[in-house]
Amino acid sequence: MSGSIMKAHALTQPQKGPDFVDEKRADEIENLTRRIFDTVPTRIAFPGGKSRSVFIAEIKGETYAFAKRGNKFDAKVESSVLKALSPSGLVPAFIARNGKWVVQQCLFGKRLPILIDEQSDLSERVTMVSDALESLYQIQQIAHRARLQSKVPRLGVVDGWIDHRIGAVDKISKLLHISPPILQRKAIKNIFDVRQTDFVKWDARPGNALVENGQYRWFDWEDCGKRCALDDLVCFISDEWTNIDAKSEVVILNEFIPKFGKRMPADKALQYFFVAGCLQLSFRLKLAVEYRTRDNKWWDREHCLKGDKVGVTASEVTRLCDRMINWAENLEILKPYADWAETVKKSLNL
Repeated sequence: MSGSIMKAHALTQPQKGPDFVDEKRADEIENLTRRIFDTVPTRIAFPGGKSRSVFIAEIKGETYAFAKRGNKFDAKVESSVLKALSPSGLVPAFIARNGKWVVQQCLFGKRLPILIDEQSDLSERVTMVSDALESLYQIQQIAHRARLQSKVPRLGVVDGWIDHRIGAVDKISKLLHISPPILQRKAIKNIFDVRQTDFVKWDARPGNALVENGQYRWFDWEDCGKRCALDDLVCFISDEWTNIDAKSEVVILNEFIPKFGKRMPADKALQYFFVAGCLQLSFRLKLAVEYRTRDNKWWDREHCLKGDKVGVTASEVTRLCDRMINWAENLEILKPYADWAETVKKSLNL
């Protein structure tokens, strides 16, 4: 959410062109801001594109982010979470809620994946990854003290969700016309099917963190809930835009698996991380392969990176496959993923 892309709009007189806001959308924005602020914006912007239900508005000299959630309950949960976490400075400040809409402080800075990608020095990239994870860990600690785990919904409990996550390899295999890995699916499911006890951001991708003057701040909290604290570490490290080498990754994991693992015995935390990690890698890989197959080409890397999109690129898909190969070697139950990921690379000429 960067202020540099903010455009001027006359809400009552929409114009044609790239900054066009249709009359229905303009009326919705105007009515919403009048209800909350008793005035209309002087400027608005759509950082994720006008198709998304998020916009930025300048009102009375201040800049706010408006996000429309799927239902009032989600908006209420997110509002409660922001209220509890915002004193830390690690999340946007809560401003107001109106129905499905949540209004929060507009954050500035660069998305973390862009900042990581700009660093030619590996040690700088590793430091950024470590700092980001430390801020995420601090958020979990603050959330625990505020007992947010008792105020958010359980995650991963819908019937068939775990089976669907394990089945991502089947979808990829079908798209690429290769054989799926022969997995001990029941055993994998038993490891991944944990009690829902910890507050988690859940969508803890690096793309949901902004960095300004060394300060890491996390946004998009509508998916937060209660599951296993390690899930946030898994989501972050498994992301295709977490661009560090395998050796540095080991150092990072040795530091943060014990932290995010909390009460888990060390061997159980490692087991859970690598099982959940391979499932998350296959999920991200499925998204990339689906788009690659649909379009019959890789996407432009800069477009993906700057637009916070799935890494439908040769370099990012290679990173996902190589990471899966490395992680699968840590547990006997995961070894079929390694050979399968090699086959995926060959199928995509990587």
